[in-house]
Amino acid sequence: MSERVFNLPNVITLLRIAAVPGVAWLILQQRWDAACWLFLAAAVSDGIDGLLARWLKQMTQLGAALDTVADKALGVVTLVMLTQAEAIPLWVTLAILLRDTVIVLGALSYRGLAGHLEIHPTWLGKTHMFAEFSLLALVLGGLAGLLALDGWALPLFVGVFVIAVTSGVQYVWIWSARARREASRLGPR
Repeated sequence: MSERVFNLPNVITLLRIAAVPGVAWLILQQRWDAACWLFLAAAVSDGIDGLLARWLKQMTQLGAALDTVADKALGVVTLVMLTQAEAIPLWVTLAILLRDTVIVLGALSYRGLAGHLEIHPTWLGKTHMFAEFSLLALVLGGLAGLLALDGWALPLFVGVFVIAVTSGVQYVWIWSARARREASRLGPR
């Protein structure tokens, strides 16, 4: 990893973090088209910063941490704001927030047990993030009048709900197995 933390990929990630309050404010103001476009720009920047970091060989620990914070902030704030605006059902939001809470608490518990933490997103975890961000973009696009979600809304909500629950269960399974291995390695204390 490169030592230089002030680089183009990290600046893009910081801009994504800075977009979060803007998306929230635009949703509060019901400026759906602007909220949609700002959200899309921020979401697309997630792929761009990672691609540039690898391509320019400018990957840093700070960049990886900021990228996670930016993704979670953008996703959670947009999700909660759209739920508050009654555009996304509460049951979908609760499933996503519960999934994220379980993952964070599990990771912190594992770190407390093992003294270290290596996070490797699973294929299903990445699928969840894609599905969540796609749902948010589609709902914003629907509110902006850019597309019609009439017949597609419920299947989208159910699909994201199922992926969130399945991904959460997968992470519990993985972290539980790691914790059992680490506990047996450490032996009785």
